Amino acid sequence: MEIIQLINFELINSNLKEEWKKMSDQISAGLQGEDGFIYRDSAIDENGKVYCILKWESKEKAEASRKRMQKKYQDAMEAFAKIANMDTMTSEVLQIV
Repeated sequence: MEIIQLINFELINSNLKEEWKKMSDQISAGLQGEDGFIYRDSAIDENGKVYCILKWESKEKAEASRKRMQKKYQDAMEAFAKIANMDTMTSEVLQIV
């Protein structure tokens, strides 16, 4: 069953919006071709809160991709942690009905 994953977090500083936009493009490019990946988009509000939506063929494929990407893009994950306030991050997985 297809799922949607909703992720949101705050930037460490709202002045990091441009850095996030570049990183977001890199994330989207990295997801292309991942098994089960359908769609990703993100938005940012005026206060520096980021909202991401991802669509996957299944929860299992999303989780397998996450594990692969953590290993493959370890440097990018470290860069992400420098601009994202990880304490504010939330993630929800919703089954499409």
